[in-house]
Amino acid sequence: MRWFDIILPEPGTDQSLDRDLAEAAALAARYPQVQQRDGLDAASLLPVMEQTGRCLFEALSRTVPRAFDRTRPAATVDAPDVGEAAHDNLTGFHLVVDGQWLGLPWNWLHNGLHFLLEQHPLCASLRPAALPPTPARRPWMQRQVRAGFLVGDGGAQDLRAVRDQLQAPDARLPELLFIPGHTDPQMRRLIYREAEAIAEALGDGLPGRPLARLEVPVDAVTPGLLCDQNVAYQILHFAGPVSAPARHDDSLGEYWMNRLVEEASFPDDERLAEALGCEGEILGIDPVTSLLDDICESHSRQTAHASAGLSADSGGRLSASSGSGGSSSWLLDDGPVAPETLGQRGQLPPLVFSNSWCAVPELGSRFVRAGASTFVGPLVPLYSNPARLYAGHLYRGMGRGWCAGAAAWRAAAQCRLELGREHPAWLSYGVLGFGSLSLQYL
Repeated sequence: MRWFDIILPEPGTDQSLDRDLAEAAALAARYPQVQQRDGLDAASLLPVMEQTGRCLFEALSRTVPRAFDRTRPAATVDAPDVGEAAHDNLTGFHLVVDGQWLGLPWNWLHNGLHFLLEQHPLCASLRPAALPPTPARRPWMQRQVRAGFLVGDGGAQDLRAVRDQLQAPDARLPELLFIPGHTDPQMRRLIYREAEAIAEALGDGLPGRPLARLEVPVDAVTPGLLCDQNVAYQILHFAGPVSAPARHDDSLGEYWMNRLVEEASFPDDERLAEALGCEGEILGIDPVTSLLDDICESHSRQTAHASAGLSADSGGRLSASSGSGGSSSWLLDDGPVAPETLGQRGQLPPLVFSNSWCAVPELGSRFVRAGASTFVGPLVPLYSNPARLYAGHLYRGMGRGWCAGAAAWRAAAQCRLELGREHPAWLSYGVLGFGSLSLQYL
């Protein structure tokens, strides 16, 4: 597939663009108000996304004439073929923006007729799509460059023809570490369903060996352990609450001492979910209250409300906010860990997927600055079912060799197909950094 760069000037260079982007941030900041009124997955959220996306599209079109015209002279990057026309014939747009605008909902770009994401992968980054000069390249970048020169049997150069040259049959596969976020014990068991979806998706990839291996730790993942061992992994997947910011629940008292007693009284989570027709996941409140809220939501969207959302700060930039504080780090059972801590000594893996509350505006730019090549996460709050569905489809695409940007586009299309185009989930995720990153190069 081919990526086209759209490079925006730095803040302060174009006052008109600064005003337009501030206006788009203000429009997007209405999203949590609509969620609070109508529910996390209400159809009334789509007009907010469309209006914000049109503002962004007009701003880009005024600043970069013919920005989305694929015939215009522009810097382009061609990702190696994987042997599937659905991937290889794609054209994506790589937006190069300043860090303060990185968290804007660029996936909502709308040309007045449709969302651009319906036809094109989109990603935003601090730098162009082209790989950096050789001294600054990470190992996966060197492998991607090398893949362009490999030739398989019959002269074919797609992934299936050269896979054994990229990953020898006896070589160790790239490893994905699944990191469950802190939550109460009952809801924690539901989080592990996401790991099951990822394992199934990776297993549905190329025939023979998968492109990556999933590791689900048996013991708790602590901040210290994660900082010591993250260099051994090529992908980090954090799974936490997606409908509200994570926070420790002091009402549980002596958490670890009470845990065995609590777990002994829990009903089977499968039967619980089937009986209630929903999943409780909200952290920081009593589990019974969380389940009752979900039950009410499943019967009447009018009673559902969002406890978190987005707001425009004093400079017009889009940021995550909530009434009781944001979620500025990954909250593990033994405490929080920040992107900057994980990135110390250049140990952050190339791919980070944070399936947690408002991960793109809250954590995205920080993970990219800390050293992640590619970051994927939600732009807005959503329920756990569509969040898990999206994650499964993204890894199913990447497991077939699709690059991250194309796999995210495919996941959005599948969510739109399965949940309906009026469901906001397909527009609820963003990709930051290099959209060309693929599992076979890790």
